[in-house]
Amino acid sequence: MISPQCYVYLYIDEEVNDLTVNFYKTSKWKAKRLKVLRRDEYRCRDCIRYGKTTEATTAHHVNPLESRPELALASWNLISLCTKCHDKMHDRVTGQLTTAGLYWKEKIIPPS
Repeated sequence: MISPQCYVYLYIDEEVNDLTVNFYKTSKWKAKRLKVLRRDEYRCRDCIRYGKTTEATTAHHVNPLESRPELALASWNLISLCTKCHDKMHDRVTGQLTTAGLYWKEKIIPPS
């Protein structure tokens, strides 16, 4: 769960969206990001699906931070991606998940 001090306001199209820009600057996020990248051996999980080996640089929230902030630090909700694949997960105009993003959302199942 995200601690209250991690919440800030993100301005998108001049609207306030209760989210976290500064969250990505916290020591908790930085430590979790490194842990996820190490877990995945710094390899892009989406590229692996296609038999490619690409260095991962991003820990991606499968269930977006905007809609599921309580999962912000849940390891099962994070996958390592290269920049190219991470850019394919979200529509950068609307912020909505793309088909690629929805694939991972359906594939990754929370632990019971």
